Amino acid sequence: MDKKGVPITSKSILGDYSKNEDKVTAALLQILHFGGHDLVQYLFEECDLPSSTINVRSQIYENDSHPDGAISCDCSYQIYVESKIVYDAVDSQQLEKHKTLVDSTNRLLYITPDTIIPPILDGLYNVFWFNWQDLIDKLLDYDLSDRLLQYLIEQFVLLVKHLVFDKLIDKHKKRYSKQTDEISVENEIHQDERVIIVGGRWGEDVALQYGFYACQPNRFFLPAKYMAFYWNNRIKYLFEIEGTPIEAVDISKIQSINKDYFVKKEPNYKPGDRKFFKLNFVREFNPEIKNDMKSRSNKPCAFVQRQKYTTIQRINSASFTSQL
Repeated sequence: MDKKGVPITSKSILGDYSKNEDKVTAALLQILHFGGHDLVQYLFEECDLPSSTINVRSQIYENDSHPDGAISCDCSYQIYVESKIVYDAVDSQQLEKHKTLVDSTNRLLYITPDTIIPPILDGLYNVFWFNWQDLIDKLLDYDLSDRLLQYLIEQFVLLVKHLVFDKLIDKHKKRYSKQTDEISVENEIHQDERVIIVGGRWGEDVALQYGFYACQPNRFFLPAKYMAFYWNNRIKYLFEIEGTPIEAVDISKIQSINKDYFVKKEPNYKPGDRKFFKLNFVREFNPEIKNDMKSRSNKPCAFVQRQKYTTIQRINSASFTSQL
């Protein structure tokens, strides 16, 4: 096999692979190929891509290293991609081989389901990390004026939900079925105990005034009974999610939304699908839950960009975000 790999355009959307890990990686590479430079730059802005022409390949063989794929710009810049769909799966021997590909212009990107960066990757030169949820959130936040790209991203989200998140939940249910109900990772929290924490001043204000939260259609969330909002370095209010969220709906057709919303909040509202949560106010935290999170360089950083999870017990007793 040519060490340069196989052009992603020669593969089907799932890459004709039998392994779930290869399927989701192939689907991601297809989206990156179709979205082109603008999408790659948006996702991997830290990499400062120098060219508007990208080449996406799978099945790479270089220097005894076999990453899942590579994204290059004019053959002078490359992002090597390695993905995992189970927790704590970064292999040290494989990593050492991958590191031989990294230099001042070549980056290595790991995508895993871990909720924090695997310690083995932390601080490595030109090695970047995403978890699958962060990647999905960024994709769903992308300007989707291209309907085909929007469709591909929506289908990719469903694929990751099925092949990554659902499989993880099933695995942990089996693993912990004979143990106590103590919660150790967010995917093991019982639905009735789980709190979704989302970022954004807008969402909190709408929830307080109008009793709902709306976001991108089909955006993935673990099942939960509660929702809270983080912004301005604090969490102040808790809401209960009423019923089952609607995956895709034109919110102007939802009878429970006060029409005053469209006058005061979105006077230029354009019909289109959104995911809809009906919310009921539960409590105000007094004092507020303060953000005390620090980056690897010990500088203050945001607690959440798009979403995180905790338990109702933790959020009701927390004074700082580090306790969530």
